Amino acid sequence: MQEYPTTQPLTDRAPLAEQPGVYSESALWYGRRVFVKTLVADDPDSLARFQHEGRVAASLRHPLVASLLALTPTQLIFEFIEGGTLRERLECGPLGEAEATEVAAGVLNAVEYLHSAGVTHHDLKPENVMLLGGQPGWQSVRVIDFGMSHSRSLPLDIHSGTRMGTPHFMAPEQFLGVRGDPRSDLYSVGVLLFDCLAGHPPYEDALGWLAGIRERREALPGLEPLHPLIRSALSRDRSERPLSAARMAADLRAARRALGLPDLPLPRADNLDASA
Repeated sequence: MQEYPTTQPLTDRAPLAEQPGVYSESALWYGRRVFVKTLVADDPDSLARFQHEGRVAASLRHPLVASLLALTPTQLIFEFIEGGTLRERLECGPLGEAEATEVAAGVLNAVEYLHSAGVTHHDLKPENVMLLGGQPGWQSVRVIDFGMSHSRSLPLDIHSGTRMGTPHFMAPEQFLGVRGDPRSDLYSVGVLLFDCLAGHPPYEDALGWLAGIRERREALPGLEPLHPLIRSALSRDRSERPLSAARMAADLRAARRALGLPDLPLPRADNLDASA
């Protein structure tokens, strides 16, 4: 990852999205296709949020996490991931158990690494999981977007006390303003797995569930060996969720074996440099 003091030249630019204060596009950067976020707002809060995402992304290096290649005061330049989001794939219909558990295993592998690096993502959802080549397999997974993340290595959490997140995928404690608890990400992975299998999240009234005034959940999707894992991950009580991403990944492997599915040759978090 390289840091530059001035704006980097871009060519062959194509707009992708615009969020409050940030413009996203694909472009060529020194001949390489990249994904670029550009800060277009000039207020201090927008700048702080943008710099926060850059600092977190710059601290990470994992094959299933989108790589930040360069940053400037107003640009974040990421590798370009050819394919689409998991959400775009799910719009074509839910996944079967083999594909859904492969994608979840890839996301969990990335999450285990993030947690070992002291980072809680806080916005895991199909829109923030890219699939390289559009294929729903563990090797295709690329986790993106660290705008809402919490990092223990940063001296200030700019989102402290806020209810930031996506209601259908955020954990109940996150809705109450709790930040930096890795178990919040495990809840989100449970919702993501549910969504992969069912084609929709578990709670129709997500805000009612988060506020504690609605309890009705859709029936657990997929075959029975997956149900204990999903049920545990979706628990309102954090203490009833898996203890860690590694534990949840082990439970997912056990469920896959019960379904007659093979183990996956995922990267080991302890073989990767969390400080890279």
